[in-house]
Amino acid sequence: MEKANRRTLGIIFTHILLWVLLGFTLLVYPPLSWGIKLPAAFWIKHVSIIFFFVVIFYSNYLLFTPRLLFRNKRLLFLIWLLIALFFGQGLALLLERWLDFQVMMANARQRPPKHEELIDGFTLMFSLLVLGISTTVAAVRQWQQEARLKDELQKQQIASELSFLKAQINPHFFFNTLNNIYALSFSDVELSREALHKLSRMMRYLLYETAQNETSLVEELKFLKDHIELMQLRLHVNNQVIYKEPVLSHDYKIAPMLLLPFVENAFKHGISATKASEIRIEVSVKDQTLHLKVSNTLQEKTSNPLEESGIGLQNTKRRLNLLYPGRHLLTINKIANDTIYQVDLTLILS
Repeated sequence: MEKANRRTLGIIFTHILLWVLLGFTLLVYPPLSWGIKLPAAFWIKHVSIIFFFVVIFYSNYLLFTPRLLFRNKRLLFLIWLLIALFFGQGLALLLERWLDFQVMMANARQRPPKHEELIDGFTLMFSLLVLGISTTVAAVRQWQQEARLKDELQKQQIASELSFLKAQINPHFFFNTLNNIYALSFSDVELSREALHKLSRMMRYLLYETAQNETSLVEELKFLKDHIELMQLRLHVNNQVIYKEPVLSHDYKIAPMLLLPFVENAFKHGISATKASEIRIEVSVKDQTLHLKVSNTLQEKTSNPLEESGIGLQNTKRRLNLLYPGRHLLTINKIANDTIYQVDLTLILS
C-alpha cells in the first residue's frame, strides 16, 4: 500500500514538473528574450491559456477519450474536440478584449496596434498539440491496461490448466505403480516390500514437491531413478534397462514430474515377457540445458501412434507448451525400421 502511494505521488510530481517545464519553455522563456518590458496583460493572458491547456489535457485524457473514443463514439468525440478548440479560441479573444491586449502590446513594442484577429494561431496550435498528446497518452494507457489484464488472465488460465494436469498425472502414476507392486507381490514378497518402501518415498515427493510449479532438478532426478529401479523389480531376464544419469555441478529448477511420462511410456510399450527388449534412458545437463533421450524396443504394432496415446504423455506435452514456450524441443520418432521408439527432449532450465 505504501509503495502504491509513493508511486502515485511520484506520478503527480512528474506531471507537475512537466507542466512547469512546458509552460516556462514555450510561454515564458521566449518573451523574456524579446528585450522589452511586457505588460501585465500579456502574462495574465498566457497564464490563463496554460491553465486552459491543463484543463483540456486532463479532461480529454481521463474523461472524453476513455468514455467516447474507446467506446466507439467517434462522432461525439469529434464534437468534443471541436468544442475544445472553439472554447480555446473564444477564451483567447475574450481575454484580449478584456485586457485591451493589442493596445498594451503595441505600447510595449512602440508600434501601432494590430487589428483584432478572429483566430489566435498560438492558442489554436497548442490546443491541437495538447489534445493530440492527451489522446495518445490515454490510448497508450488503455493498451497497457488491456495488455496487463490479458497477461493476468493468461497466467490464471495457465495456473488452472497446470493444476488440472498435475491432478491427472499423480493418480495416473500412482495407479500404474500400485498395479506393478500388486503383480510383484505374487512372485516375491521381499521385493514387493522394497517396492513399497520406494513408492512411499516417491509419494512423499509427490505430496510435498509437486505443489509448486518448480522443484529441484536434483530431487526430480532422484525421483526418476527411484521410479526406474521400482520398475526394474518386475522385469524378466530378457529385459534390459540402461540408465545414464548426469553428474550435476549446479542445481537447477524444473517443473515437477516433467520427465516421468516419457520413462513410463518406455516401460509400458518396451517390455515383453517373451521377447528380448531394451530400454535406454540418458539424461545430460550442460550450459543450463537439459537433454533427455529415451528409447525402447517396440513390441507390437499399434493402430494409433504411441506418442498420441496415454494421459501422462499428452499432459506432459501440454505442460511443456505452457511452462516452456520457446524453451523446449521435443521430437518423437520410430527408427530402425520401426523397431525402436525414441524420444528426444531438449529443455532450457532456470
